[in-house]
Amino acid sequence: MTEPRGYTWSAGAECARHWKWFAAAAAGALLLAIAISASLPKEYSAQVKISDERKETDILIGLNNFAAWARGTINERKGYRMPEVYAMTVTTKEFAEEMAKVKVEGFHTDYYHYILKHHKSPWWDKLLHIGDDPVDEHDRVIDIIQQNIRSEASSVYNTTLLQVTDQDPVVAAMMVDTIRVRLEQKLKRHYYTRAFRDLIQAREKTAMAETRYRKAQKDYIDFADSNQELTSPAATSQENHLFTEYETAFDAYNKECEQLRRAQALLDKQPSTFAVLKNATVPLRPSRPATVGYVLSFVFIALTFTAWIVLGRRKYREYKSLETRDNGWK
Repeated sequence: MTEPRGYTWSAGAECARHWKWFAAAAAGALLLAIAISASLPKEYSAQVKISDERKETDILIGLNNFAAWARGTINERKGYRMPEVYAMTVTTKEFAEEMAKVKVEGFHTDYYHYILKHHKSPWWDKLLHIGDDPVDEHDRVIDIIQQNIRSEASSVYNTTLLQVTDQDPVVAAMMVDTIRVRLEQKLKRHYYTRAFRDLIQAREKTAMAETRYRKAQKDYIDFADSNQELTSPAATSQENHLFTEYETAFDAYNKECEQLRRAQALLDKQPSTFAVLKNATVPLRPSRPATVGYVLSFVFIALTFTAWIVLGRRKYREYKSLETRDNGWK
């Protein structure tokens, strides 16, 4: 292949010469994207936005706002109370297993069998799962549930966005609200268990402090009663030492009693888990499939692949031409 003298090769010009190829590739990609998008069932996404409730119970039992903050009581008792933890909790496989057992109103079955019986799948999905055993089927359904649950945490605004996607908009709204309730119950169980454990530990520490206080009190009183007539420096020093131990034990006992009252108050009045900033509503428009996204992706891939073919074909022809020329010179 020879070119006129002064000819400069351009990739853009080469692609423009084969515009029909690009037009055919774009048209084929457009039809394929529309066909695939039409084969996918419509899905709807329902959302709930929650925020950690920052009402610290310590403030209600004697500490002022600054003291509660300075003691680190909020972070100390935070535990699950973090948007990131909320987000991770609802997207685990264990949580998906729990959601699979939730009864779906209107369908008289649980969420697991609802997906098996009422979810539509594209034709190629059925071919891929022909002959699956029950174990594979169970894992596949749990994976679908896990993929349908999405969460997004914002540490800046201290909020968590919960989302459930389903082919039925009513079921999507119902399931995301169920997730909110289940998450709240899980957090309350965690708070109660932790508060009860803290109360048991506070009782043990208070009993030990009381024992030390009673012993120090008895030692001081016994020594003072038996040494009333003694005024020697050694006796006075021993009495002062026992009195100091008695005061120290008394202060420690009072401190543990205060911690015991605090632990009992925290158990009796559990703090709110989170506030609901956005309630679940039935979505009116489908969130998937995104036909425009499919079209843009397929057309981009088709045009890119066509460009590689056109330019590669050009380079191959140049290579063969040079090889033929070299062979002629030999």
